[in-house]
Amino acid sequence: FEKDMDEIMAHYENELSYIRKYNLEISQMHAPFPCYVPGKPFVFDYMINVYKKMILFCEKVGCKNLVVHGLTVPRNERRLTMSEIDGINDRLYTSLIPELRETNVTLCLENLFAGGGSGTIAGICADPREAVEMIDVYNQIAGKECFGFCLDTGHMNLVKQDPRKYIPIIGHRLKALHIHDNSGGFDEHKAPYTGTIEWRDFYNTLKQVGYAGDLSFETFNQVRLSVIDKELVQPWLDLLATIGKHFRNKIQG
Repeated sequence: FEKDMDEIMAHYENELSYIRKYNLEISQMHAPFPCYVPGKPFVFDYMINVYKKMILFCEKVGCKNLVVHGLTVPRNERRLTMSEIDGINDRLYTSLIPELRETNVTLCLENLFAGGGSGTIAGICADPREAVEMIDVYNQIAGKECFGFCLDTGHMNLVKQDPRKYIPIIGHRLKALHIHDNSGGFDEHKAPYTGTIEWRDFYNTLKQVGYAGDLSFETFNQVRLSVIDKELVQPWLDLLATIGKHFRNKIQG
């Protein structure tokens, strides 16, 4: 995404041809991260240009949402203060407003964490009130609804947030999902019902707030060939599809 748009489109033409052939839609795209590396300020400007190209790419291929992680350096990171981290995130998101204004793409913030195991701590937007404040401020600056939210269920579980309390605060700002499970200690990206998340609370609350977006599974570790035999990949994918249909029926029912 450092190249010009013609080269970018050509690079993805094979995938896009199948998307067109089977009448599929791209509901979200995930930007690379991190956006900032302490001690390497050139990375930040480079990544902003990458994100700008991704916004334009999303517009061209009809992708509604682009998920961009903010800086979520642990709060005890000595090289950056909390105020500096917040300032970097403000610079990141406000710098993308001109491109967002000219497109129909929604840039989604995501609830993040840092560390793992007993050392896991909350990152940017782990508190739903922080996410709401950021989204509303950026939309006010943009003058239109350019920003929304992507809820990551695994991250929410890692910082002990209850979906029954978290999701209603986000409300109409919720545009996308990253659905996966874990045991509460590490970001395992496993299938629902293989960890400790209470999924009834999840889908019942989505129904309560009237969520009408897609159900996107971020369960890549469940079908990683280094973990399971190749013959088991399809049964797991079939199960994930069944779970998705079950969630959809519960949300729409």
